[in-house]
Amino acid sequence: MSRKKELRQLSKNQLIEIILSLEERLKKVEQYLKAFDNPHTPSSKQLKKNTKNEKFKYEEIESEDSSSDEDKKKPRFPGKPKGSNGGGIKLPEPDKVVEHKLDVCPISGQPLGEPIGYRVKTIIDFPDKPVQTIEHRFMQYLSPETGEIVEAKIDLPNNIYGRNLQSIVIMLKNLTNSHDKISDFIRELGAPTFSSRTVQNIATKYVFALEPTQKNILEGLKKESYLHADETGFREDGQNGYVWGVFTKTRAIFLASKSRAAKYFKKLIRNFKGVIVVDGYGGYDYYSHKQRCWAHLIREFKDYAKDDKEIDVQFRRLLVLYETLKELNTGPPNEKEIEKAKWLLKDIVNCLKSINGTKGIRTYIENGGSDWFTALYYEGVPLHNNHAERELRSVVLLRKTIGCYRNWKGKRWIDVVISVLHTWKLQGQNLFQNLRTTQT
Repeated sequence: MSRKKELRQLSKNQLIEIILSLEERLKKVEQYLKAFDNPHTPSSKQLKKNTKNEKFKYEEIESEDSSSDEDKKKPRFPGKPKGSNGGGIKLPEPDKVVEHKLDVCPISGQPLGEPIGYRVKTIIDFPDKPVQTIEHRFMQYLSPETGEIVEAKIDLPNNIYGRNLQSIVIMLKNLTNSHDKISDFIRELGAPTFSSRTVQNIATKYVFALEPTQKNILEGLKKESYLHADETGFREDGQNGYVWGVFTKTRAIFLASKSRAAKYFKKLIRNFKGVIVVDGYGGYDYYSHKQRCWAHLIREFKDYAKDDKEIDVQFRRLLVLYETLKELNTGPPNEKEIEKAKWLLKDIVNCLKSINGTKGIRTYIENGGSDWFTALYYEGVPLHNNHAERELRSVVLLRKTIGCYRNWKGKRWIDVVISVLHTWKLQGQNLFQNLRTTQT
């Protein structure tokens, strides 16, 4: 008997029970999916949608493509366009020149004499043996004045591994964090012995060596007019924990903590007098000069609007308001226009009160209060916290790789070394050259 026939034979009450049961199961499935696909889910992890049929579509930044429709129809040719002064890698000056000569002609076997010119081919490569063992001999002498033994003073590491090799180890740990993989790789390059314990010892030395640099970065960060802040979960030896991230355009500080309590953030940025750009987490509420992230608000609101035309009308009004705020954010404070913007946001909330199922987004907006408009009073402060989310991504990737850190060494690696390396990257500095000049 088919499923349709079975259902037709059931009573009305039985059908109602089946429908109610299915609704309950569907709610549980939706709640489960919500944990993996919500406004805070990274774009790379979100479920892909057919944008052609997407009912509610938002573009935060209008296209700046000014090309004509006819140009858009032309097939794209790969590579740089004509007139762009070429591309590709910029070759450095050679460290070594090797000349390949011939004495006799490979065709006739006759002598060739002096070359009439040459062709150049530049190769960038490691030396045949990247890891070399160098014996330093300190020649000793008798001082003619005191009779003491004297020798040359050379700045060498305290252990048997040179600064170049140690710097490579730190860079590899920043990429993979696997001590076993790093030790295997170094041995493949020519080191006779190199254990995972050696990797850990080198990493610990750099934790202490880079602490002064990390403190200088933190002090410089506190002198900025504004900063971005965000946090993400990161377990410590199997126990729940968090990593806080504080960023400017050229500085980054990370702090691993046992919880998401505001006291850790307070301690981290104490004496800071500027504006912090944050999301809606209540741990930042104690701070008076905040800019709430409009990117978060738009994502939250969009999630409510996707299945409701009435909410979508208010969502469109919010997008228009955001465009107005971006214009206001480019100039000096205009109190009259700011008051209009504040009134419009309140009006959007009031309109939402007459729509069922909007309590969450209304509360989200109301909790932000005037913090949605702080950036309009301070030059250069952005309306969103996208910078923090991007910069915190490196810690998220580390968490996916290692799961958790085990002890104080792992914590201090995050607090000190990752903070310093991340800052150097933001400043466009060469990590290898900076590490090799660090005294360990």
